[in-house]
Amino acid sequence: MTHESPDIQAQIQVYLDEHKLLTCEAAHAVARELGIDPLLVGDQATASGIRITHCQLGFFGYAEKKGMPGYKIIQKLDSVPEAVATAVHQAVEDGKISCAALWEIGQTHGVPKLDMGNIVETLGLKTRPCQLGCF
Repeated sequence: MTHESPDIQAQIQVYLDEHKLLTCEAAHAVARELGIDPLLVGDQATASGIRITHCQLGFFGYAEKKGMPGYKIIQKLDSVPEAVATAVHQAVEDGKISCAALWEIGQTHGVPKLDMGNIVETLGLKTRPCQLGCF
């Protein structure tokens, strides 16, 4: 069980959008500013009933409601650079690759986060766990 942290709650409030949602990017900004693990921010948001949207890997939160056009922005690519595919496959554990591993691989290979989400889709892999605890 997560205990409420006034510092985290206050910082989350600064970053809420006009719909009282917290984007993935904003949640990570809160974690950086407070020098804490992003999972603590995700836990606090969840405990407060605040929804996290706009996954930087492109997995959720890109339309008002699920099922609306544009909800899923991930798409399969025609090809994946061999070095990136190899790095991704090497980071797979129990059939899944973590969000953090995808960010690291992307940074190492100069691949944007959203493109890493597209690569995972292309390779037919699942991403878990999320750094914020969303999935």
